[in-house]
Amino acid sequence: MGNDTSISDLFKHVVSLDILEGANLTMERARNRLNKLVRELKDICLLLEGSRSKQFSMHDVIRAIAITIAYTDHHVFTERNDIEKEWKDKDKLRKCTKICIPGDDVICKLWHEELDFLNLEFFYMDMNNSVNIHENLFKKMPKLKVLNLFRMQLSSVPESLDLLTNLQTLCLDDSNIKDVAIIGKLKKLKVLSLRNANIGELPTEVAQLTQLRLLDLSNCWRLEVIAPNVISKLSQLEELYVTGCRIQWKVEVLKELKHLSQLSSLEICIKDNKLLPKDFLSKELKRYNILIGLEGFHFYKWENYEVSRILSLIYDSNISLEELQIFKNVELLQLTEVSDDDNNLTSLFNEKV
Repeated sequence: MGNDTSISDLFKHVVSLDILEGANLTMERARNRLNKLVRELKDICLLLEGSRSKQFSMHDVIRAIAITIAYTDHHVFTERNDIEKEWKDKDKLRKCTKICIPGDDVICKLWHEELDFLNLEFFYMDMNNSVNIHENLFKKMPKLKVLNLFRMQLSSVPESLDLLTNLQTLCLDDSNIKDVAIIGKLKKLKVLSLRNANIGELPTEVAQLTQLRLLDLSNCWRLEVIAPNVISKLSQLEELYVTGCRIQWKVEVLKELKHLSQLSSLEICIKDNKLLPKDFLSKELKRYNILIGLEGFHFYKWENYEVSRILSLIYDSNISLEELQIFKNVELLQLTEVSDDDNNLTSLFNEKV
């Protein structure tokens, strides 16, 4: 991972591995444990502060040493290896526990369906070069727990994906993928990240992911539809992120959120404040960033504020205090009004209050 990496991105990569210890940890407790580890590593200068809050960096010398130790002691293969030479060594590849590589022409030429990765638990490939991957890519990865195909340009994933019966984390961020129905076959999936993906609809097959705990659909700018009876089936969901999308919410779909008894973290934009149901939430959230009456693209991240509960809404005298009381322990409140002269959004306050 590069410098100025968010701790949230790191969390997605490690929560399904044995790094944080405790297979039955909630997402919230796992995040707290990771935050504690990052703080400890910063205190002893193995990690550095990032340019923004909730980010981190690493000195190049420390990174080089870490990669060397990972390679020699833990069979971790990265792009810093001699890819063209070592990728041909089948015995070495069979021992790999983690692989992190670019999806370039060298890999494509050396890749073939006979390769097997019997001990592989983590696989990351940056596919920004429009590379094709073999349909049987995942045929011999029986222990794979974490898969990240970053910036994948294919419209659908290889059919062999459904052979990954132990997969717990799938990240397809910044990808061109349109068809994600096959993901419904990954019954053990706990983390699904489709951030900035090209999907236009969340398929009903996602409802089969009954073990899912984290779903990130942030900035899926083409996403307009979440079908009824999908969210309510995700009974174990603890974290849901759906901002920066064009979702045309329906009241019956929003009401499904109250069935998520484990939900502790929510980011959502509801463009029409008249759709907000009275029983919108069933429990008090630990972290949230909720926009009401605002377009998803007016979402403010407030990255430099150390706050966990943010509520942003269009000022409307028709909104009663009773409606707003469903949001507990707000730390940062942003009220915005629409100017009659130019139809622009204007903050009612000049600074955080």
